[in-house]
Amino acid sequence: MSTPSNQPPKLIIPGQSTTQPTGGQLHLANSNGAVTKTVTVPPATARADNGFFNRLIARLNPLRAATRPAMGLLGAGAIALDVAATLNLGNPFLFYDRRETWKEMSGSLEGSRSNLWRGYFDNVSPNWKGHASEMLQQYVRFNVNGLFSQLGKVSDDMSSSMQSQFKEVAEYDLSVLGLYASQAPILRTLASMSAHPVARATLVAQTGLFMGALGNLLKQFADIYVTNEGELNKLELKLNDLRGAFYNSGNPELGARDLDLSGNIENKDIWVHASEQE
Repeated sequence: MSTPSNQPPKLIIPGQSTTQPTGGQLHLANSNGAVTKTVTVPPATARADNGFFNRLIARLNPLRAATRPAMGLLGAGAIALDVAATLNLGNPFLFYDRRETWKEMSGSLEGSRSNLWRGYFDNVSPNWKGHASEMLQQYVRFNVNGLFSQLGKVSDDMSSSMQSQFKEVAEYDLSVLGLYASQAPILRTLASMSAHPVARATLVAQTGLFMGALGNLLKQFADIYVTNEGELNKLELKLNDLRGAFYNSGNPELGARDLDLSGNIENKDIWVHASEQE
């Protein structure tokens, strides 16, 4: 069923998938494409959308319908502003969900880094000396610890970026709803009296103010978009650093760096128990 010409088009909320997140396997390959290791990946944490966006749209559609007669007096340009301002609405939960995902990833990385770090200095360093212990210390200190720290920083920055977008999108949504909620009753009342010349003139003036406010909302959205682009550019630069850490010359086509611990570590002759040096 099509929308009547005197009514704004309904804002439709895409349906949420009901599929539950499941775990899987991550296959790690060498530069030749051969699988060298398989890691079991736990299922992602399921977070329920609290329905904020759906409720906002449910309240906004009747308000838009109430302003449409007044907007029609000023022609297609006014209606275009209405459509542009409202179609830019977004569901802030999507950014909230990604913020939490990156936050959890950051916590997991830091926990794993700390486990490995403490595992060496609590269990290996006090009990073993010699060349093998020094090799393992250098590997933990410079390879593993450094790489985990870089990954953690990117995860932290991604979570912060998602938090910023969550805030900006939520504020924009509430600004749109607040504008329509404050103006719809006024425009509806003036439209009902538009047969009177004075009321009609007032209606046109009030609608013009409303259009100006819609234009400011579009500028607010443009600012959000530009800010987001800037944040993504900063993150891309940090991802370049990660590529340099994991790939030869930072180019995946040149293959991954050899980050494995030297096979000599298995030579028992280079392990010296701490008691033997006393």
